[in-house]
Amino acid sequence: MELQEIFMLRPNLDDIPVFELQKPFKLRNYHVGDEENWFQIYKAADQYNKIYSAMFKEYFGADEEKLGRRQFYICNADDETVATATSWYNEDYHGENLGRVHWVAVHPEYQGMGLAKPLISNVLQRLKGLGHEKCYLRTLSVRTPAICLYLSFGFRPDIRSEEDLQIWQKIGQRLNHPEITGI
Repeated sequence: MELQEIFMLRPNLDDIPVFELQKPFKLRNYHVGDEENWFQIYKAADQYNKIYSAMFKEYFGADEEKLGRRQFYICNADDETVATATSWYNEDYHGENLGRVHWVAVHPEYQGMGLAKPLISNVLQRLKGLGHEKCYLRTLSVRTPAICLYLSFGFRPDIRSEEDLQIWQKIGQRLNHPEITGI
């Protein structure tokens, strides 16, 4: 399966599905020093990108107040961070100022435990609370579980070229999902 970058749009932030985080897990915002937690989660979870310690500052900067409003972590019963996602933004996504679901990851030891849905739900709610009207995300064509998750949250393929169309047609054949079958 080819590794291709894809984008998905959520045309509005209405009717965001709500999922509660099950105990013993808890959700919290960014704390000073979470750069290392973010790095450790990503290093373990991302098998497709080269993850290095300086990435956090490259992608998010160092504005701790902004990070405190926009970045989430899920912690286990021992208060260890096991998942993360960020309610980010792009002031020029094809000429629009959009919210962005950014850098979603669940540590492999905690995948399949129902953490991603509450995490995405909170990220979308925060984007709405910060005044965003719609949002987008970037993922890879091989991330089938993530694509299905995002479809269930109202994201749809962002097709802007013939190449995008061909990629999504292949994904549609593979997933047989009603929202993308027949693209």
